[in-house]
Amino acid sequence: MAISEQEARQLVAEYQEYQRNVEALQGQMEMVRNTLAGCDSSISTITALKEAAANGSSESVIPVGSGCFVHAEIRDFSKVIVNVGSGANIEKNVDDALAFLAERKSKLENMIQELNESLAQFLQKMREIESVLN
Repeated sequence: MAISEQEARQLVAEYQEYQRNVEALQGQMEMVRNTLAGCDSSISTITALKEAAANGSSESVIPVGSGCFVHAEIRDFSKVIVNVGSGANIEKNVDDALAFLAERKSKLENMIQELNESLAQFLQKMREIESVLN
């Protein structure tokens, strides 16, 4: 089936719009993955500190970012300050903080799944346009 030049131009414009959407989704996915990695790191660190406190240890190695760590003595590990969004932080007990982070992690994983589904839809539409144009 032959298409007119005008239809071809319209399809190319649609294709380019889908490309922009794909790039935007990939950027969003990268941000969500980075947030998820931070969440995993927080869960691991809090869990390790909880175990150390349960074993009577008050010393630990604390990550400070960019692959750097410091030796620290923890005087009280009964509370954790958690960012709940919009710059707001609240103090939670350790188990509540871990539960909050686990819920956040689950939401982030769902976001990645939804973004992947949207990405697949855009890529499918792009393939359909490619087949018409070829």
